Amino acid sequence: MQKVLKLAPFFLLPLLIIAGTLYMVRTYTPNVSYKDQVAVLLYHHISDTDTSSVTITPALFREQLTYLRERNYQFITMKQFKEFMAGGEVPDKAVLVTFDDGYESLYENAYPILKELQIPAVNFVITETLDNPPAGSLKFMNKRELQALASSKEVNIDCQCHSDGMHNKQNGNPLLITNMIVDGQPETDAQYDERVLRDAQLCSDKLRSNGSSEPDAYAYPYGFYNKHASSLLQKAGFRYAFTVVSEITTKEDDPMQIARITGGSPWVKPKSLDRAIQRNVIDGKKPSDYVSFRKVIEDLGGTVDVSKDRTVSFHVRGKHGKIKPDSSTIELNGDEMPLKHPARIKSRKVQIHYEDLQQIFGIDVVHIPFGDEFKARVTPKRSQTDS
Repeated sequence: MQKVLKLAPFFLLPLLIIAGTLYMVRTYTPNVSYKDQVAVLLYHHISDTDTSSVTITPALFREQLTYLRERNYQFITMKQFKEFMAGGEVPDKAVLVTFDDGYESLYENAYPILKELQIPAVNFVITETLDNPPAGSLKFMNKRELQALASSKEVNIDCQCHSDGMHNKQNGNPLLITNMIVDGQPETDAQYDERVLRDAQLCSDKLRSNGSSEPDAYAYPYGFYNKHASSLLQKAGFRYAFTVVSEITTKEDDPMQIARITGGSPWVKPKSLDRAIQRNVIDGKKPSDYVSFRKVIEDLGGTVDVSKDRTVSFHVRGKHGKIKPDSSTIELNGDEMPLKHPARIKSRKVQIHYEDLQQIFGIDVVHIPFGDEFKARVTPKRSQTDS
């Protein structure tokens, strides 16, 4: 019996090592750090009683923010974000918290948590609700509450615009991008322009009169916008506009198309939010040399076939063609396109230069460290005139 007792730990040790390894693999969450990028988070309603796809409990909200802080994320103000977009610096793993609509629950339920944790936020307000709150159980904040947030000395809450009366639809079409039917007649383009400009100015004026010192940011109602609507908002004095595209933000991005990652859903648990951010972090060391052609095509959702002579046939995003190793051209939709750098073979795989990859497909292809994959960015770069 004594021999068995002595030998038991020896036999158990490999099992304990295996069990511990499996536990670590199951519970380990990669922690990709990042510089010169900001994860802008999107929330709407914080409530213990209401339920919806854009409503989370105060407890979950607190858990998300606490978990991110424990993972060394750094929360920044809107002022810091603006400075970043103008070329300034932000802390590593920077996060900006934003709320859409201006619900009373931001003041009653989220604000106390933000104060306690000392986390700044942005409040995008539908300003027509300040004077004429719509009927229903979902309450919007009043002027007193908005003024209290805008003037808070305990934590920075920057109040910005979510339109005055544009957060609505006509026949299913968002008002910001639609020529409305008025008295049975569609608006002319001039009338549409006048309505959008008037609404934007009204939103800005109401925010200023209720404590917002610099209302120059706009969250698109429902996330819908187009180039013309954006240009009208710029004409009205808005320098930044926020979308609902789930990507991380870089200072090279179009300031009128700032992406946001959703945190305000009951299905987004703290670890899920962390991973959502991680899956969008762009490799700070942007590929400047050759990359595996096959891997890029497959990561972008395409298909690849490699022949015996290493010729790669591919289909991706409506484009098809062939590329041969050591070739200075690529066949694309039946046409030959020149390459600035010849394709090459490395480790028996065809590689293409990153500069040629961008030009051929006409999209911003980035490398995501989390998962080691390539991804097409939706958010466009800023134009030269914005720089």
